[in-house]
Amino acid sequence: MSRGKIYIMTNDAMPGYIKIGRTTSTLEQRMKELDTTGIPVPFRCHYAVEVDDHETKEKLIHDGFADHRVRQNREFFELAPERAMAILKALGGQEVAINNSMIDESGQVLLETPKTEKIMNRGKFTFKELQIPVGAELVFTRSFPDGLDRKCTVADDIRQVTYNGETYTLSKLAMKLMRELGYDWSAIQGPAFFKYNDEILSERRDRMSDDSLDED
Repeated sequence: MSRGKIYIMTNDAMPGYIKIGRTTSTLEQRMKELDTTGIPVPFRCHYAVEVDDHETKEKLIHDGFADHRVRQNREFFELAPERAMAILKALGGQEVAINNSMIDESGQVLLETPKTEKIMNRGKFTFKELQIPVGAELVFTRSFPDGLDRKCTVADDIRQVTYNGETYTLSKLAMKLMRELGYDWSAIQGPAFFKYNDEILSERRDRMSDDSLDED
């Protein structure tokens, strides 16, 4: 059985979409290869795991998420990266540690710039538009070694939450919790890491947006 890595990549210029693929090389090399002239900014690696028989397992994942696939001959899915991460994690194997910096075609880390930050923050959400009331409980998507969920409370109708008596934006709290888990990430989108009534906020936003379009 061949051993390789199955990865989840995100791209700031393609919010709402992820790429699920495989490689036998390093993740850095794969990110270099993906940075083509047709892509405005490089990819970020959200999660990756090294497993045996990676070709078969990648196909099983693609088949499992078939309803979310953008095109049948492409590895792009309209799916929250954390939902895909949970399936990859269930495969077992070894998580491949890498931060989520953008790596360009030359292999250099692309530093965050005002332009990339503008792309990253495009379409900021509010709790009000997601119909999440003040006082609602949100649950962090990642598990901790102690087995306890990390929960926060919605503090206003925009994007403030409280956690352990302190106030954060959702993205700042997500960064704090990821760092507690040992991830040295350069950027993060808070709605992708919290759930309300077991629905990831980024998915809730997409669903409600689709529902609104259906009503027109």
